Amino acid sequence: MGFFSRSTSMMRYKTKGEMTSSFWEAIDSGVKSGSFREIDSPGETIGLGWTSIEDFSEFDFAGASYLYGNYVALSLRVDTVRVPPRILEIQIKKETRKLLKETGQRRLSSNQRKELKENVKEALKKQVLPSIQVFDFVWDTSRSIVYFTSHSIKARERFEDHFKRCFGLSLIPLIAYLKAEEILTSIADKSGLEKLKACDFTPKPVK
Repeated sequence: MGFFSRSTSMMRYKTKGEMTSSFWEAIDSGVKSGSFREIDSPGETIGLGWTSIEDFSEFDFAGASYLYGNYVALSLRVDTVRVPPRILEIQIKKETRKLLKETGQRRLSSNQRKELKENVKEALKKQVLPSIQVFDFVWDTSRSIVYFTSHSIKARERFEDHFKRCFGLSLIPLIAYLKAEEILTSIADKSGLEKLKACDFTPKPVK
């Protein structure tokens, strides 16, 4: 669910670090270098990158279309393909029998089995329709705050890694404790904050 939905969940971050070149030039370079592209490598992820927040099929960003005043608004698109395990198993057995017949071997070596599995999986990936996930984010550059529309750990890790790779900045989650550190100013308040201990709100079993 993104910012154009009727409701959405959201994660807030603070950016940390310095850009090595002009701020807006670095952003433009990061957006374009990290734009969506297909990934030709083993694994379930076959495509990843920035797209237009208004249309996830658009990622050329002509005229800095990602800019809305001081805000950068984009989506992170992730395309994945998952081959059903049973289909993979059946096809591996079929190709194993075929290879044994061709080579006259009684059994395959561990390297042969590994290579055959990878080849079969890659071939099947081309026959499966991809799953497309889109996560919106808005970057308030005037306050160095980023809003990301997912609490999923996997989605957050992908976003944080791609953001760092593209812009050279780390994303620090704005959890309640860190926000308190930011807004509390007096020595007494800061001292009290340091003395706080984590609480476990998980219900305890009744004995």
